[in-house]
Amino acid sequence: MNLENIMAAIENYGYWIILLTLFCGIVGIPSPEETFLVLIGMLTAQDHLQLVWTVISAFSGSLSGMLIAYIAGRFLGLPFLNKYGRFLKITPELWEKASTQFRRYGTLTILFGLFIPGVRQLAPYIAGTSRYPFTVYIFFSIIGSALWAISYIFVGFFIGDQIPLHYLPWIGVVALVVFIGTVFIKNKSLKGGSRA
Repeated sequence: MNLENIMAAIENYGYWIILLTLFCGIVGIPSPEETFLVLIGMLTAQDHLQLVWTVISAFSGSLSGMLIAYIAGRFLGLPFLNKYGRFLKITPELWEKASTQFRRYGTLTILFGLFIPGVRQLAPYIAGTSRYPFTVYIFFSIIGSALWAISYIFVGFFIGDQIPLHYLPWIGVVALVVFIGTVFIKNKSLKGGSRA
């Protein structure tokens, strides 16, 4: 697939791809969220996506992921996570550590947890299982989702017009390699920690 076809796909389905990628990242399905946000910010700077719709799609994907994860935690609870948590890389040790932090810094975790990989996936489930007040949760989730999406998109937007378009696929490849390497290192450290 050449660059023109890739750009055509992004221009035609870009907003749905943005929403789905960020939704998956929040509920625990691995995706390179920060790198992806920077990349779509670069595409908006080069007029392949509209900035307003890009931000709305990213915000919607993040917020809907936080909402679904909260609902799953609240109504399906710990039995669900004990049964299926391994598919989301949620170990009992990780859950206990994250729960302790959430009890101590609940509001801050919801507000700024999106900026921390791992925390952004666990915090909504923990909020749901701990019966964190929904109105407070959704209020801070809205603010946190907006801050997270806008900050990374604008990083990409401000560097995007300084990088020639033909370099974008290579940036995507580098981002993918970094993402895979990060997942590999995290998995290795989790396995090492569980053996200790």
